Formats: sequence, C-alpha cells, structure tokens
Amino acid sequence: MKVHITLVGGQPAPVYTGIVATQPDKIVYIYSDESREIAERISEEVKIPSERRKMDPVDLNDIEKKVALCAEKYKDDEVSVNISSGTKPWAFYFAKIIGTMPNATLFYVDQNNMLWNLSNKSARKVDFDMDAQFRLRGNQLKDYRSFGSYDDADKVCVQQIEKIRAHSFTEFKELVNNFEKHQNVTEYITANGSELFWKKDSKEFLCRIRNARGQVLNVTLKSPHLRQLLINSGWFEYKVANLLALWNKSSDIRLNCKFPASNNAPKNEIDIILNAGGKLLFVESKTQIHEVTDIDKFTAAVKNYGGMGCKALFVTNAPMNILAREKCKDNGIISFSLQDDNLGLPPEKALALLLDSELFNINTK
Repeated sequence: MKVHITLVGGQPAPVYTGIVATQPDKIVYIYSDESREIAERISEEVKIPSERRKMDPVDLNDIEKKVALCAEKYKDDEVSVNISSGTKPWAFYFAKIIGTMPNATLFYVDQNNMLWNLSNKSARKVDFDMDAQFRLRGNQLKDYRSFGSYDDADKVCVQQIEKIRAHSFTEFKELVNNFEKHQNVTEYITANGSELFWKKDSKEFLCRIRNARGQVLNVTLKSPHLRQLLINSGWFEYKVANLLALWNKSSDIRLNCKFPASNNAPKNEIDIILNAGGKLLFVESKTQIHEVTDIDKFTAAVKNYGGMGCKALFVTNAPMNILAREKCKDNGIISFSLQDDNLGLPPEKALALLLDSELFNINTK
C-alpha cells in the first residue's frame, strides 16, 4: 500500500496539503492529547482509511519506541512521512528511523504550499483549497459576498460616493451615520440643508449635499449593492477589492466575510479574503485608522481564522501615521495607503509590487 504517516501539531494546513499531494491508500496520524481534535477534523475532511497513533510530545524513549513499531509495521509498504507539523522530537526520530528506509520518503510543506522532498531535494506546488482551510480550523466560511457579484453599476456608485464625500466630508458623514444608526429612517436633513432620501420603490438614494461655501451637489445613487456601499462604508472596501483584482496572483476574492459563532451570531468579520496563489490573504480596509487597537483586533482575527501560513494586509485611504505603520510591522502586517506617493505609480501597480515582495516571505511570528 501507499501509506502516508503525518505528524499532527497545531497547524492543520500542511498536514492536509501533504495528504492531498500524496493521495495515499492509508493515513497514519501521529498525534498528542493537544492535537487530537485537529487529527479528527482532518480525518473527517479527507475521508481516507486511517489509523491514529498517540505519542507523548517530548518523551524521547516513548517516541523512539513507537516510531520503531511504526517502521516495523510498514516496512514492506510505500511510505511517505510528512514532518511539517508536530513536535521536533517526533520529526527527529521519524527522520532517523524511517527516513533511512529504502521504501520511505520524507517531506515537509512550507507556508507557500510548496512540498519539499527531503529525500531527493525536489519541490512542487500543491493545489490549494480555500474552503478546506477554513473547515480544518473549525471556522467554516459561508456568509460572504463574492467579488464577481458586483457589477459596473456598483463601480459607478463608488465613484459617485467618493465625489459626494469630497464635496463635504462633514455633511456626508452626518447623513450616512444617521442612516446607519436608524435602520428604518428614509430621509434625513442636516442643519446645513444637506439631504439623503431613500426611494424604496426604485431602490435608489437621492443625495443633496451642501458644502461650507454653500455649493450644492445633487446625485442619484443606484446599484445592486447600494446600501452596503453607502451606509455600511462598503465603498472603500469594494474599491480596495478592485485594486486587488488587478493583481495577477489573486483569485476567489470574497468581501464581508463573516465567521459564525456556535449560536450562529456573527463571531468576527474580515473585510476581504482572497486566494493568493497557494495561501490566504486577509485584508482590512479603513479610510483611516483612528485607534491602533484596530490593528491588534485584526491581527488576532487573522491568526484565529487563517493560521500561521496566511498573510495580512491593512489598507487605508488616508496616509498612516508612524505609530500605525510600526504597529503593523510589529504584527507582521503589510501596510499600504492609497494616498502615499508610492514612487509616482498608480495605486494598483504600487500595491501589486508590494505584495509580490512581501507575500511569499515565511511568517515567523
């Protein structure tokens, strides 16, 4: 048989990738009390005949003895061993005992979904399943908006919203905030005479906005995702998604990603998640950062839902201050502002260059 032995630690992604790459007849999960649940979750996901062998994570005598028993049982089979996960003592004894067997191959999977054969020093890219990664971490993603569900009318709407916002940010903010706080409101007029009116029948917003100089701008807004773009600040999120869609390594872009809690209440929301060619890219988009604690919250969410192998990007419209940039750097987050000089490049090209230089570096934090 083709027998695949995989060491199971805290990160399920490389374990799952190794199984997908080898397509074995049987899997042997090496686990500890701490990684039992992850082994069970992976086994349920792949549905390949398997056995589970519990090992102490650090007791060298126990580990050596059990690895030797494993080697004896599968000495006549075609064996592959994935040492990407699990403890270092496990990896050492599997390499020492089984790695020298002529019927065995050792490999590991890195954070870029590359499988490295330690026996012949070859490497190859392995297929990446975005939804499987979420399921393996116990955080299935069902509630999101696909980037492909937006259309040209949404793009025009975002341009109009930016125009209104630029005409008078103060008036724009008051109008939108009032609609956001009171879901049933259909009309709001500011003290300065600016007005936002929701036409339910035609599903469009009529906006009349007056700036500090008394100049009035009248705009009619209509698009499939109008309320999300205008009332829920989704316009900037969608603008960032459009920039990311122009990057040649992005696919399956998802917006408003909501991970549910056990009672189906929203647990956390990530603005944008996409497949970046073998790894997940989590994106937080804000017009500006008011509190640096927003960066801490984003960092925690990325680690919880994405694991060690994913990357994080924080995009702002206004330039980031020094404290925010340092906070992003300390947390291993790529930072980008649409209003930075960016060497005179258009934002989509500057962002693509930044991601190309940063995305495939190995996370150490």
